[in-house]
Amino acid sequence: MGTALERAQSQTDLTAKAAAYKVPIVAVDGMDVIACHDAAQQGADHIRSAGGPFFIEFRTYRFRAHSMFDPELYREKTEVEEWRKRDPIRTFSEQCLRDGTLTSGDISSIESAADEELSDAIAFAEAGTWENVDDLERDVLTPISGCAK
Repeated sequence: MGTALERAQSQTDLTAKAAAYKVPIVAVDGMDVIACHDAAQQGADHIRSAGGPFFIEFRTYRFRAHSMFDPELYREKTEVEEWRKRDPIRTFSEQCLRDGTLTSGDISSIESAADEELSDAIAFAEAGTWENVDDLERDVLTPISGCAK
């Protein structure tokens, strides 16, 4: 969870790893909504026309800690704030406002709908039942058959 790629991998360019398997690749700025859409479209087009895998690396940034127990001692607050300036939701919303694709009312409506959907999902999850303890490991491990123990 907390190990930086540079500390765990000799090759940190994930696209180079995929290319080594002759998988078509593309790396995009994961903070750019349009670039992400275009890369996903390129991957889908490839899969539909040529078949086989297609590797997309969305180079993005996580603003929050991994969990509520993560003290985030591995990065400076200023680093996070610098990346927040490139928040893809904010920058895309601003772009849509500038080019007239959306109005501020449209954005408010989208945000309200998202908040309502999230509230509904939370209520649904909280109203659900717990998984039967006997079923928790079902389909997690393959039974050993015919193998020496």
